[in-house]
Amino acid sequence: MSSASSTKFVTNKMCPFAQKAWIALEVSNTPYEFKEISLYGSNGKPDWFWKLNPLGTVPVLSCNDGASVIPDSELILDYIGSGPVEIGAGADHNKLALDPTNVDLVDSVKMWRRRISEKVIPLGKSAVLGGGEKDLFQLLKELNEHVEGPYLCGDSLTLADCASFPFLWRIDQEFGPLTEESHGCGKFRIW
Repeated sequence: MSSASSTKFVTNKMCPFAQKAWIALEVSNTPYEFKEISLYGSNGKPDWFWKLNPLGTVPVLSCNDGASVIPDSELILDYIGSGPVEIGAGADHNKLALDPTNVDLVDSVKMWRRRISEKVIPLGKSAVLGGGEKDLFQLLKELNEHVEGPYLCGDSLTLADCASFPFLWRIDQEFGPLTEESHGCGKFRIW
């Protein structure tokens, strides 16, 4: 969603960490301006980007004309989940804002995000580099049992889905479909 907005999303389309934040921005109906930067080579990160984020990582979300700068995909998801991203945007615009009184849903979203970040991503990277494929698929088979359907946490799309999709899609593409027959992951296939 590119539009005239005081919120700017600076990223590279190929980065899965950026993709999870990008998906969340789209699902939350947050108005933003998209700015893609190169990560490497002669057209690498421009000077203005280093000033915005001295760590040099993508994605970066700059809100309210730079009053808030969020330089990490997990922090961006937290920010989106907390309510309206832009001053003046109504809470009803953000479909991903979590109701803190729905403790079960909040806990489920946290569990999924934590397991993707702390377990699936490291095991997935290891499997792609040539080791740990068995451990990865054992973990995915276990996580498959926690898919509540039709989305990861039940009847509605949450930050858990946004955080998980880029990584589970890559695993699906790298190792073949996450199906019940091939990997014991039928709920993921339906998801």
